[in-house]
Amino acid sequence: MSRHLLRSLFMMLAMASCQAAMAALISVDLDERSTPSAGPTLSGFSSFKMAGTTAASSSLESQVVAGYTVTLQAFDDGLDENTVTAGVQNLVGQIDDRLRTTPTNSGAFTYAALYSDVIFAGGTTGTTGGMDLTVSGGSLLPNTQYAVSLYAFDSGSTPAPQPRTAAWLDGNNANALVVNTSFNAATLPTANDQYKFVGLAVTDATGKLFLKGRNTTANAATGGVSIGVLLNGFEVSVVPEPTSMGLSLVGFVYLALRTRRKR
Repeated sequence: MSRHLLRSLFMMLAMASCQAAMAALISVDLDERSTPSAGPTLSGFSSFKMAGTTAASSSLESQVVAGYTVTLQAFDDGLDENTVTAGVQNLVGQIDDRLRTTPTNSGAFTYAALYSDVIFAGGTTGTTGGMDLTVSGGSLLPNTQYAVSLYAFDSGSTPAPQPRTAAWLDGNNANALVVNTSFNAATLPTANDQYKFVGLAVTDATGKLFLKGRNTTANAATGGVSIGVLLNGFEVSVVPEPTSMGLSLVGFVYLALRTRRKR
């Protein structure tokens, strides 16, 4: 086998190993539901829409998406929703969705369909409330670590304070932090991954991921809840195995050494 062919083979194997490790098992675009065409679905992603027409929901929203069962539900912290004004206190927590007119695709940014609509926890969930997300079925294995990518941006979250922030916790791992999400609504995305936040979570004994989104955004000046728990979409991917990463590294090192020796 010629050196050139051997070098090409190692490169192909290394690239294939990296791409396989990074490939998402499930990619979900959380769409607005008022009309069939209201919430466009990003190419390569599967759509998830809340049930009903336009009413906010305190019920469990569950759908089978691309062979996986995905659920969303509001988490109510049971605390007052306003620290200043009496009378708007401890309502039933709900989640809702919105369609936004911005951003628009341009240049290297082609994810407008993903960022244009959002499912969010309402202010009724409370100052430290939020939204729970579970994913199960498909090819998810029990007691296994996965990479979870959350897309979180909403151009309509315009009143101060900014940024809008949330902590996503692993409900299967003693509420360990998976990832923090943060965005400023005035700063529109110019790159597809600008508001993509990646962390690690583990499945339980049944193979279910359980993420808890909890609000960490400061209250508005009026004392009302400013919510930062929202999702445009998410992906679940296999974490690269050390063996695969090692093979890729060996391949790249071999190529570098061979090239240097030839020179």
